[in-house]
Amino acid sequence: MANNTVTVNVVVDAKIFHQFFVFENFHRRRGLFKLIIFAGMLTAFSCVCFIIEGGALLGGVLLGVGLGYPAIHIWRIFHSIKTQIRVLDLDSPKTVYTVLLSDSPDGVVVTNHGGGDEPLRYEWGSLDHAYRLKGCVYLYVHADKAFLLPDGQAEEGEEALWSLVTRMLPPEKARDRR
Repeated sequence: MANNTVTVNVVVDAKIFHQFFVFENFHRRRGLFKLIIFAGMLTAFSCVCFIIEGGALLGGVLLGVGLGYPAIHIWRIFHSIKTQIRVLDLDSPKTVYTVLLSDSPDGVVVTNHGGGDEPLRYEWGSLDHAYRLKGCVYLYVHADKAFLLPDGQAEEGEEALWSLVTRMLPPEKARDRR
């Protein structure tokens, strides 16, 4: 039986990188949820302090920290995105790697276009997760390492790519979030 394969020559630009960074920091790592909980707790504590006689100063400090820290944190994330885009020179699209996916057990092979490195090989069973979002599939080979597979770049098409991923990964590891 012949293996089904999908080849993706990945070209990354600032928009694709920005979308991935936002997904990684706010959705996958639940950063936005944590910031909302933090801000809500400190705001609630500050309200209690405002009710207590003589607690206005502490209430003001708690409210300032509760609203200020999340705002600064979000600003730092977006500033970091802009810095990374500049450092990686992604204002113009760059071909960064080629991903070959097949239905064989060691079915993910990544060839880096940046140098003479050996191709990286990953077994389907060792992959962490795959997320399908509007415009891109994020294939996590480890919890902290993902390969971006933007729509329109798979030679066989996005549906063939996602079909192969969902066939080779268990349902809890392949999540369609479009």
